[in-house]
Amino acid sequence: MRFKAILFDLDYTLFDSETSEQEALEITLTTNGIDPIESTIDRYRAINRSLWKSLEREELTLARLRLKRFEELVNHLRIEADPTVLADMYTRNLGLCGEFYPQAKKILKSIGTRTKLGLVTNGVSETQRSRLNKHDFAKYFDAIVVSGEFGIAKPNPAIFLEMMRLLDLESGPSVLMVGDSLTSDIAGANLSGLSACWFNPAGNTAPNDMTIDYDIRSLDELNKIL
Repeated sequence: MRFKAILFDLDYTLFDSETSEQEALEITLTTNGIDPIESTIDRYRAINRSLWKSLEREELTLARLRLKRFEELVNHLRIEADPTVLADMYTRNLGLCGEFYPQAKKILKSIGTRTKLGLVTNGVSETQRSRLNKHDFAKYFDAIVVSGEFGIAKPNPAIFLEMMRLLDLESGPSVLMVGDSLTSDIAGANLSGLSACWFNPAGNTAPNDMTIDYDIRSLDELNKIL
């Protein structure tokens, strides 16, 4: 199919968010006198995952998530620390830590000559914009929508409609969403009537209750699809 636009997720799709989060959390905890031992890191990750799922279900706001994950961590550790200070510092550090995946720039430059490109990302504006600016990646996209700026997160179709408005396109299968998250990227594409490409480097089994048009292990595989 000749796609009119390719939409990309940022975290864990184009950007190595696992490394970014690990580095940012270790710096934030250490700076505030908290030992970043494995059990503390694991606890934070569990809290964070749970809260992001709640965000996708629209049970809490991004602003609340940003602070609540550190409130819960501080309570779990039973320590004297200011969750607001931790949240603010972590947000800044996230924008400074980590790199884009090695294939990201090459694939964006390649397919950007053939079709429109959009970035649809859930996340805090300061973090996501900092990453894009630091690595000079914003220039590869015809439009960018960050949930922290728009006020609505994936998988809500509203954020995809906003992207369609910016690209001056109609929602439909001629637009392809590429992302790693089944619950935000793939579910959002399904709800919005877009084609869906699951970035699945681990080779996990696809669920039966979702429409996945393409299942790729590497970003380079997009060239074959196009």
